[in-house]
Amino acid sequence: MAEDKKKPKNIIFEDEKDKLIQDHDYDGIQELNNPLPRWWLYGFYFCIAFAVGYMLYYHVFGWGPNAQQEYQQEMAYAETHYKDVRDKTSDENNNGLDQKEYEVLTDAASLKDGDKHFHAVCFACHGAQAQGMVGPNLTDEYWLHGCKINQIMKNITTGFPDKGMPPFGGGPTLDQKQLQEVASYIISLQGSNPPNPKPVDMSRAKKCDVKAVNEFEHVDTEH
Repeated sequence: MAEDKKKPKNIIFEDEKDKLIQDHDYDGIQELNNPLPRWWLYGFYFCIAFAVGYMLYYHVFGWGPNAQQEYQQEMAYAETHYKDVRDKTSDENNNGLDQKEYEVLTDAASLKDGDKHFHAVCFACHGAQAQGMVGPNLTDEYWLHGCKINQIMKNITTGFPDKGMPPFGGGPTLDQKQLQEVASYIISLQGSNPPNPKPVDMSRAKKCDVKAVNEFEHVDTEH
C-alpha cells in the first residue's frame, strides 16, 4: 500500500521556474540555481589571488621580510630612535645611585613593599623565594656583581642584557625608593636557605659579606 501512495511533489512558484536546474533530481529533490552576487564572487577571487601573491612574495621568492627579519628591523629602528631616551633614563637613575649612599631598610613595611616589587620584577628569573632559576640564587653568600645595596639597585636598573637580564627585569620601572625597598628585601633573604637552590657558578661568583659591606647589624625578616 505504501507503494501506491503518491510522493508529494515539490512546489515551485511561478517566478522560480526560470531558476530551476533541469535534469537535476535526487530522490525527488530539485534544486534552484541561486548564484552568489558578483561583488561577493569578485571579492572571493581577489582573496585567492592575494593569497597566492603573498605566498610567492614572502615565502617562495623571499622578496619581503619574514617575521624574524621584521623583528630585527624594528629593534634596529628602536635602537636608533629611542636610544637617547633610554640612555637619559638610565643616566638619571645611575646618577642618583652614584650621588647617594643608600642604607638597607629593615622595617617590616619597607620589606613588605620590597617583596611586592620583587615579585613584579625579579621572581620570574630568580624564583619566588630568590632561590635562583634562570638567574642566580640571591640567598647565599656568593654574588656575581657585588652585594652592596647601591650596586644591587644599579644592577636592577641597568640589568645585564648580554646575559639575558633586561633593565628592571623587563618589568615596571621602579623609582629610587622602590629600588631601595626591593634591594633591602633581597638582602633580607640572605641565609634563608630556600628549597632547591640553584648551584653556585664558582668560576664567576665571589663571596660577599652582606652585613660588613652594607654596615648594618639586623634585618627584620618577619615580612
